[in-house]
Amino acid sequence: MAGVAGIVHWDRRPVVRDSIARMLDVVRHRGPDGLDVEVRGAVGFGHARRVLHDFERGVTQPLWLPDGSCGLVADARLYNRRELLSALGDITWFAGPPTDAQLVLAAYERWHHGAVQRIRGDFAFAVWDDRRQRLFAARDPFGVKPLFYTADTRRFCLGSEAKQLLAVPGMQARPNQAALARLLVNAWPSADEATFFDGILRLLPGHCLEAGADGVRVWRWWDPTARAETPSLVRDEEYAERFHELFRDAVARRLRVDCPVALELSGGYDSSSVVIAAAEIKASGSLALPKLVTLSQDYPGLPCDESDFISAVLAASPFPAIRYDAPQCDYSSRLHVELHKADAPYPDTAWARRELGSAHLSRIGCRVSLTGFGGDELAWDPDYELDLWRAGQPLRALRYCLRDPRVLRTGEQRECLARLARFAMPRWLKTGLRPLLSGATPSIPAWLTAPAAEMASPASAAPIEPEPGFPSMAQASVYRWLNSSRFHWLLESEELLAAWHGIELRHPFLDQDLAEFVLSIPWQARFRQPGPFKTLLVAAMGPRLPPPLRARHGKVTFESYFDALEALSRAAIEGSAFGDAAWASGRLIDRNELREACARRASHPEASSTEGSRLWLALMTELWMRQLS
Repeated sequence: MAGVAGIVHWDRRPVVRDSIARMLDVVRHRGPDGLDVEVRGAVGFGHARRVLHDFERGVTQPLWLPDGSCGLVADARLYNRRELLSALGDITWFAGPPTDAQLVLAAYERWHHGAVQRIRGDFAFAVWDDRRQRLFAARDPFGVKPLFYTADTRRFCLGSEAKQLLAVPGMQARPNQAALARLLVNAWPSADEATFFDGILRLLPGHCLEAGADGVRVWRWWDPTARAETPSLVRDEEYAERFHELFRDAVARRLRVDCPVALELSGGYDSSSVVIAAAEIKASGSLALPKLVTLSQDYPGLPCDESDFISAVLAASPFPAIRYDAPQCDYSSRLHVELHKADAPYPDTAWARRELGSAHLSRIGCRVSLTGFGGDELAWDPDYELDLWRAGQPLRALRYCLRDPRVLRTGEQRECLARLARFAMPRWLKTGLRPLLSGATPSIPAWLTAPAAEMASPASAAPIEPEPGFPSMAQASVYRWLNSSRFHWLLESEELLAAWHGIELRHPFLDQDLAEFVLSIPWQARFRQPGPFKTLLVAAMGPRLPPPLRARHGKVTFESYFDALEALSRAAIEGSAFGDAAWASGRLIDRNELREACARRASHPEASSTEGSRLWLALMTELWMRQLS
């Protein structure tokens, strides 16, 4: 984790150094080891530095080639350093072991835009190519590292957090009304190209951009359909074995740091597999590991408590354990701080839980934490009923929807059948029945104003069609999950909020080699893996998983915890929103209608969770817009 900032003036006006310094000051929390600025005429870069390796201490960013032809600023953690060094050969300007940023700059010097195809890791970087008078920027395939920008005919500005760009002279903190309207209708934020700030854009995961005086061009660089080949494996067991090898390697690569590392352990399959893989690596002696600890939260008395599963994993773990009860408290007193952190009307309501865990890690000098994030997207059993139908096995497809434990355990029989019906109909019938097949559009709440309803324009989902480039629907589903804007939002939010507490998150499941292997597995080989839940991961981990985990066949949700926090905070938040202050969201939300809807919700708390989420987001939107102004 680090912070980047940059300004390029297309009219060749010199960049003012203080402009970059102000952008860095906004993300000072990302760079406890120093804030560095360099301006070269019309180009200015800045970097908030976080040191995780001893050999990084003598090198600062921005970096420039010796001849000044290219300069770079990056938030990058590379996991194929050895392969890159071998491919690059002798780089004369390396004075010692190169930092990850130096490797990225050398890769750009050698392969230009093709550098992104050569590096493996979590990265967001920008390169100024002085000879071509162009700026090139890129993000990793999954969006682990964030990057935002704003552009017009006069200049191009970039930063690690959207709020940095509000510090640029001339920028105004204006809300993106259309994005806010879509949020209020859908009741869930999405990490689309547009942010909640007008004029500030997000470079999407797996994308590059090139900017010049003639404009900005954006394109997707990560295309697993063009690169992944079907592995030449014979037995189904070999796919699980290969998954385990790649997963263990992904964990090992993310443990190469010179500071203590935390392993976040929730008790689910994914985080437990990370801890078990780290224990395997330690037992093998194949890697000199830093100090490792596990970090777990218990939720006593709530349905989401997984303490028994956590204890089962810890019994097989050689690492010291940090455990604490997730606090339940009124979060309204800190709401203004959390809204500022989030760059959105979607604050971390469990800030006290995160803050408490980070305090434990800070005391032992921990700056890195490994998570199980992305395990659902890679290991969840994907849309097998569609591939069974395509394979000419309609009865097996129906039986899968109705009787397969992978469906029964998650209570999705109706959704599974509906998805199959949308997929199986002939194209001519789909065209005629498209309004019915596409499912219900989100309803418009009564408290949303007419202009907001028009801006939201909810669209029906199209009937399911095979995705070009993938031989099976199962593979296409995994790809869609990994590229879901909701998934990207969750990942980005986790990174943003962990950064405020000084922790760099690393996600072994979000490893490019591992993901591309999973996307290449024939659906039949995956379908035949044993087990009733997350069959690929359970088969890969095998008896390494403690018996309680192998038998659990499902996962919990944390709605009960968040509902408890909301109940403790609701009165104070509604008091703040409906106080005497001017109504900031009048173009989006009718104040009186919202007040009445909140009163009805208080009288009937059993109402739909979607309606409750919308009301909460409406209140947050009002408070966020007040704070923005």
